[in-house]
Amino acid sequence: MDDDAWTNGCAAGVRGSEIARLRYFRRTARERFDGRMKIRIADVRDLMTETCRRAGVPAQSVDLVVDHYLLGETQGKHSHGVAKFCFESQFFGERQGPPVTVREHGALAVIDARREIGPVAADHAVRVAAERARTWGAGIVGMINTQRYGVLSPWTEQLARAGFLGIVMNTSRADSTVGGARTPFLGVNPISYAVPTGGEPLVVDMSTTESPMGVLWETRRAGGTLPGGAFVDGAGAFTTDPHEAVSAMVFGGHKGFSLSLLIQIITGSLFGFPMGAEVDSTWNTGYAFIAVDPSFGGALDDFPKGNAKLVQAMEDVATRDGLPLRIPGHRSRAHRQAVLSSGELSIDESVYRRLEARAAGDFTHE
Repeated sequence: MDDDAWTNGCAAGVRGSEIARLRYFRRTARERFDGRMKIRIADVRDLMTETCRRAGVPAQSVDLVVDHYLLGETQGKHSHGVAKFCFESQFFGERQGPPVTVREHGALAVIDARREIGPVAADHAVRVAAERARTWGAGIVGMINTQRYGVLSPWTEQLARAGFLGIVMNTSRADSTVGGARTPFLGVNPISYAVPTGGEPLVVDMSTTESPMGVLWETRRAGGTLPGGAFVDGAGAFTTDPHEAVSAMVFGGHKGFSLSLLIQIITGSLFGFPMGAEVDSTWNTGYAFIAVDPSFGGALDDFPKGNAKLVQAMEDVATRDGLPLRIPGHRSRAHRQAVLSSGELSIDESVYRRLEARAAGDFTHE
């Protein structure tokens, strides 16, 4: 797409001065290296905001959606950042309205998200889980019929900052398998949990596969090879060819299999949702949001203190190479701080072109 075409496409939604600034930036301030480009965060945000406007995202939800996917990008989780935003934005216009609770009993609730945009639906589910935890000591919320989101960590961190133990997980189509199997039969089943520490929460956000499926999809679009030992072909053999790969490999052998299976059950049969091969679309994919109030209704306040002591103990661990122990969440947080300080993102050029197309109203360009 040339500068004039992009400018004309955005003219209806972006001020002329902003268009001129972005045109100048595109010509003078991009550094290409290994197929990637350094782009100012502010300019990426502008394009994402315009994309949301063109996709009909309610004005009050735009910042939430943009911030969510930028979080993944600034954490270095590119498959869950701008690239995923570009993909998911195709479906933003399919939202039917705000989520509603359709079933509840004590700490339990089930939400029909009504095809709401993923980050907006997740934010709603977090609030419902927290509300039930304040009343019942725990909130255990299942959600279905929602669009997807990116990383899980902001939802558990939101719960941790409110004083809760937060756990979030979701399933997917049967896109993963285990060693020795040829047939994919589990979702990729990511999980995140977070706890308060009195400072920054301790946050874990992980897939239960060796590599997320987003890596496969993006490698197919952009070209290149897959990481070794992460994906298998139809015969169950490992492959690095994105066009031969049919499923992701669950990590950790039988132990990883057992963890993925637990997530499958919590995001499936616990709430009466489909599981495995029965999950055949975005709309019948299950999500779970769990908040636990460790204060016993405000009577205790030592949960954050205990967690802070645990973090300190991990930071004091002696290692063989003398380097600090890698503590969950710390590397992502440090990466994000460095990126924000620089004011720039390193984005694959094909992803940036896709984002430009979205901002110009083209939701089919790949």
